[in-house]
Amino acid sequence: MEIKTITRKELYELVWTTPLTQLAKQYNISDNGLRKICIKHEIPLPKAGHWSKVKFGKKVTKAPLMKTEKKLNDIKLYERIGKNDKKAHFNSKYSALKNEIVNDPSLPLSVPTKVYKPDILVQKAKSDLATSNYQPNHQYQDIIHTTKGNLNIEVSKKMVPRALRFMNALIKLLRKRGHDIEIDGYSTYAVVFDEKINIRCREKSKRVMVKSDRWTNYEYHASDILTLKMEADYILRKDWADSKNELLEEQLAKILTKLELTAKQLKKERIEREEWHKKFQEEQKIKQELQDRKDKELQSLKSLFKDMKRHEMTVRLRSYVQEFKSHKESKGELTEDLLLWLEWANEKIEWFDPMIEREVPLLEDIERNSFVETETKRSSLFYP
Repeated sequence: MEIKTITRKELYELVWTTPLTQLAKQYNISDNGLRKICIKHEIPLPKAGHWSKVKFGKKVTKAPLMKTEKKLNDIKLYERIGKNDKKAHFNSKYSALKNEIVNDPSLPLSVPTKVYKPDILVQKAKSDLATSNYQPNHQYQDIIHTTKGNLNIEVSKKMVPRALRFMNALIKLLRKRGHDIEIDGYSTYAVVFDEKINIRCREKSKRVMVKSDRWTNYEYHASDILTLKMEADYILRKDWADSKNELLEEQLAKILTKLELTAKQLKKERIEREEWHKKFQEEQKIKQELQDRKDKELQSLKSLFKDMKRHEMTVRLRSYVQEFKSHKESKGELTEDLLLWLEWANEKIEWFDPMIEREVPLLEDIERNSFVETETKRSSLFYP
C-alpha cells in the first residue's frame, strides 16, 4: 500500500470517471466507506444507472461540485500497488475519455436512418457495390465486397444501406474529432493522431452444414450481424458487433474511444522505437568510428614496418653495390658497361628508398612495398 493524499476536487473527478466499486479496490476501502467520505466532503455521486448509460454510449449529466462552508482537510487513501495497476489505469483512462466523448454535444454520435450529404468515400463505395461484377464465392453465398480503392465493406446486398449509413457516420465523427480516413489499395485506415489503424466493416457469416450422398461440406451465409473490425498490429485488435442490447450504430462512442487510445499507444511505441533506433545508430556510429581509427592505426603501423623493412633492404642494396664496385675496381674490371649498370642500380635504389622514392617512369605503376612482401615470403622459406 501507498498513502495518497488527494483534494476534495480530485476525489470528485475520480468518482465521476471511475465507478466506486473500482475505486474501492484501487484504494483498499469498501465502496460504502468511500461513499461516506464523499458525503462527509459534500461530493455529489453519480445516480443509479449512470455507469450503465456510459457503457452503452448514452448521454449523462454530471452534477457540479458546489462550494462548501465546512473546513475540510485533504483526503488520505491507501492506494494498492500491484500487478493490476496498469489495467486499472487503462480502464480509468478509457472511462474518462469515453465520458468526455459522450458529453461533447458537438460530436455526432448517432447514425441517422437516412444519409444526408454522404461523404464522397461513401458515395464511391455505394456506386462500387451497386455496379460491381463480383460473384460471391461458392462457400460464402450471400456476401459481396467493395473493390480496390474503396472503403473496405463486406456485407450482403440487403445490409449495404445500413453499412453505408454506419460508415458515413463514423467518417463524420472521426473528422469532427480532428481525425481522418485514408484508403490504400484494398485497405481502409482511420488516421488518428497521425497513426494509421486498419478498419473494415463486415457482416458476420454463419456456417451451415451441407450434406450430400458422397461428402459433407459447409456454406457460409449472411447472419444480419454487422461488425467493425480494428487491426493496429498483431496484438492491438478489437471487434464491435450487433448484440441483443445494442446495435453497432449505438457503439460510436466506444469505437472512437478505443481508436484514440490505440493511436496514443501506437504513437508512444513508435516514438520509443524511433528513440531506440536513433540511440542504436549513434552507438553503431561510435563503434564504427572507433573501428575505423583502429584500422587506420594498424594500417599506419604496418606501413611503418614495411618502410623499416624497405630501409633495411635499401642499406643492404647500397652495401652490395658499393662492394661490387670496389671488387671490380680492385681487379681492374670496371668497364664502361659496368659503370652504366652501377648508375642504373643506384637509380633503382633511390626509387626503392622510403626516404627518397625517386620517380622512375618505367616503374610508376609498381608498388614499392610489393618487393617487401616478396622478400618476406622468400626469407620465410629459408628461415622458418
